[in-house]
Amino acid sequence: MIIAVTGTPGTGKTGVARELARLYGYKYVNLNRTAEKEGLVTGVDPERHSKIIDTDRLGELLVPDDSVVDGHLSHFVLADIIVVLRTRPDILERRLKKRKWSRKKIGENLEAEILGTCSSEAFESGEKVLEFDTSKGSGKKAAKTIKGLIDNNEDTEDIDWLEKYEKMLIR
Repeated sequence: MIIAVTGTPGTGKTGVARELARLYGYKYVNLNRTAEKEGLVTGVDPERHSKIIDTDRLGELLVPDDSVVDGHLSHFVLADIIVVLRTRPDILERRLKKRKWSRKKIGENLEAEILGTCSSEAFESGEKVLEFDTSKGSGKKAAKTIKGLIDNNEDTEDIDWLEKYEKMLIR
């Protein structure tokens, strides 16, 4: 089984993905490093200081079975299950400020979280998608709960921040 762990930056992907890999005894795959090794980085966005990755080619990436793929674009990789981590926008904003990101970059990521960009793209894949709120608790606790959902073939309710946090979009 291949599990993709995706979400807006700051939602806890790395901690959850590493712990899921440990719980399952799977290989942990850092998508950013893998994309670099496979030549999928097409440039650097000078304004955001972030790598530009060819998302079309991510779908062709061969990920070993029994892997957990970590990255905010991992929902473009062929996976059996896509776990989308979501975080309340007010909490996410604090986390991103701690990273000393620019106001603009924080705003773009808050917008993506409020609008559910990663979730929308994940649902387009046609694979099983689980949304999980990481606003509270540890990555280890989240991973344990997510493993239970996967093992029991349970679904989760969609997370929608728009109504409560739409004012954050207007900044």
